[in-house]
Amino acid sequence: MSRVARRTRWALLLGPFVSVAILWEGTARFELIDPNFFPPPSTVLSLAMDLYLHGDFLTHLLASLRRITFAGLLGGTGGIALGTLMGRSPRVKAVTDPHLSILYPLPKIALLPIMFSLFGVTEMARILTMALAVLLLVSINTMGAVQQIEDSHIEAAMDNGAGRIDLYREVILPGTLPQIASGLSLGFGVAVVLLVIIEMVAADAGLGYVIWTSWQQFKIPQLYVALFTINVLGVVFVHGPEEIGEWLTPWQHG
Repeated sequence: MSRVARRTRWALLLGPFVSVAILWEGTARFELIDPNFFPPPSTVLSLAMDLYLHGDFLTHLLASLRRITFAGLLGGTGGIALGTLMGRSPRVKAVTDPHLSILYPLPKIALLPIMFSLFGVTEMARILTMALAVLLLVSINTMGAVQQIEDSHIEAAMDNGAGRIDLYREVILPGTLPQIASGLSLGFGVAVVLLVIIEMVAADAGLGYVIWTSWQQFKIPQLYVALFTINVLGVVFVHGPEEIGEWLTPWQHG
């Protein structure tokens, strides 16, 4: 993607948020909306600086970052490996595809009590619940991408002496990177949603925990600080893999 196209994409992405923030600021200042429930963004930003510099918000942010990063790494690497094997081996697909078909439509948050039963109310249980959601989306995307690679490309590489490792490194991985990036983007999107829910109902730290406790204590500006931070994390983790995928595959974009 050209630099101009990338700037246009980000402008289209961020433009509506900037417009809403300006409208929100004006209507809250003139009390056209209740500032007790909808404080001006400038007030929220000022409070955010204070909470991150002098409060414990950084601790909550790091807790959420740790969970989503570990879940993404675990689910992403597992999904890429499983999807590649399923795409290359009909036998592996025959064994694993029925299980994925059962797990895929199941709301992953419903598995949290089972994870707690297996691992206790621990970080491992929270992270594995999120990682499973990432794994399912990445594996399915990766499998489809591997199956779309033309046999002639694989045969040409093998005729030129490519071994199994060379085949994966030089043909399969470059050919599947865009779809892998899309799968990671989708997986992280679901993981962010699960992160907030898990931290609301079953954690004592994290941005989701702050959102819920702030509402219970009627600390509305603090709630918005956590909400906006989650939104930023969502943008980074959802659109980041796509940007990295485009950077790693310049031949896909001319």
